[in-house]
Amino acid sequence: MKMILSLAWRNLWRNKRRSLITISSVLFAVLLAIIFYSLEQGSYNRMIDSMVRYSTGYLQIQDIYYEEEPSIDNSLLFDEQVEDVLQSHADHIAYYVPRIQSFALAATDAQTRGALVTGIDPERESLMNDLHDDLVDGSFLEKGDKDILIAEGLAGILKLGTGDSLILLGQGFQGTTAAGHYRIRGIVDLKVPEMNNNAIYLSLGQAQWFFGTGERLTSLIIMPHNPRHTEQLAAAIGADLDPEWYQVLTWKQMLRDLLALMQFDIAGTMVMIMILYVVITFGLFGTILTMMLERRREFGVLLSLGMKRSRLALVCFTESVLFTLTGVVAGMGVSLPILLYFYHNPIRLTGDMAETMIEYGFEPVMPFSLDPVVFLTQARIVLVISLLVGLYPVYKIFRMRVIDAKQ
Repeated sequence: MKMILSLAWRNLWRNKRRSLITISSVLFAVLLAIIFYSLEQGSYNRMIDSMVRYSTGYLQIQDIYYEEEPSIDNSLLFDEQVEDVLQSHADHIAYYVPRIQSFALAATDAQTRGALVTGIDPERESLMNDLHDDLVDGSFLEKGDKDILIAEGLAGILKLGTGDSLILLGQGFQGTTAAGHYRIRGIVDLKVPEMNNNAIYLSLGQAQWFFGTGERLTSLIIMPHNPRHTEQLAAAIGADLDPEWYQVLTWKQMLRDLLALMQFDIAGTMVMIMILYVVITFGLFGTILTMMLERRREFGVLLSLGMKRSRLALVCFTESVLFTLTGVVAGMGVSLPILLYFYHNPIRLTGDMAETMIEYGFEPVMPFSLDPVVFLTQARIVLVISLLVGLYPVYKIFRMRVIDAKQ
C-alpha cells in the first residue's frame, strides 16, 4: 500500500499546473461550502438559543389544554404530585423555572400598549437566561418584590424610566379582573427584539396575585443537565404524570413553526452548496479524463510488461482521492481562521436587512458556527464525490484493450 500511495502522489505532480488548478477548485468550493454552512448553522443556533433561553426552555410541563388555548384559565396546579415527579428525576434535571404568563394592557397618563406580563422566580430565571445581566438601569427583582421590570424597548415606547409608575389591566383567572399599579424597579435589554418591545416581569408571587391564580402556573420549564437527553427526559416525566391533566412538551414541539421555516431555508442553502459540489465533480472528472487520455499509451505498456490491472486501477483511484483530500484539507485549513474571526466578531446587519430581522423578532446579526460537524459534513460529501469519480479510471482500465492502448 505504501508503494501505491508513493506512485499515486508522484503521478499527481507530473503536471503541476493542472494539479494545482484542480486542487484549487476543490479548495475554493470547500471553503465557500463551509462558510455558507457555518453561517447557516450559526444563525439557526442563535435563533434557537434565544428562543429556548428567553421563552420556551428545553422542556415544559403544561396543562393538557394550554398548548391549544394558551389562556390563564388553562394554567396548571403546581402541587406535591408534580414536585414528587421532579424529585424522582432530579439526577437528570439541572433546575426548573416556574412561570405564569399572560397579556395585559400597560397604561401611562399619555398612552397604552399591550404587553406580555411574566411572573418569574428571579433566582431561577437568572439561572436560565442570565436576565440580571441584561439590566441596563435600576435594580433587579427580588423574591416577593412588588415592583416590576420592564423591557428597554417597551420603556422607550411608553417613555418611562426607573421609578416611574405603570398601570396594568387585564383578565385574570376564570374571568376575574386583573389590575395593579406598579413602580418600575429596573429596565432590561432583551436580546430578542420582539420581546424587548413587549415584556414586563413581576415576581412570581405578585403575578399570581395579579392574575388571581393562587399556586397555579402557566408553564413549568425544566432545564436538563444534558440538552441532548431532552427527548428521553420528556418521555420519562410524561410517563409519571397524569395524562388527563398534564402534558410534557420539548422545545422542538413548541417551536415547530420556526423549525419548519428553518428547514425551508436550509433547502435553499443546500441548492447553492450543491452547485459547488457540481463544480467539484466536473473539475475532478475533467482532470481524471485528461489524465486517462494522456497516459493511455503508458497504461498499455505497463499492462504489457505484466502489471496487474487491479494494481494499476488502484493507483489511478488513489490519485483521484489524493486530489480531493489535498483540496479538502487545504480548504478546511483556509476556512478555519476565517470562521474563528467571524465567530468572535459576528457580522452586524444594518439598514433594511436589520429592520427585516427585527420585525421577525430576531437580533440583526449574522453569527458563525465552529461546530466540527460544519467541517466534517463538507469533507464527507466531497470524499464521496471523489470516490465516485475515482471509479471511472478503474472502469476504463479493466475495459482497456492493450493493443488499442499502444496505438
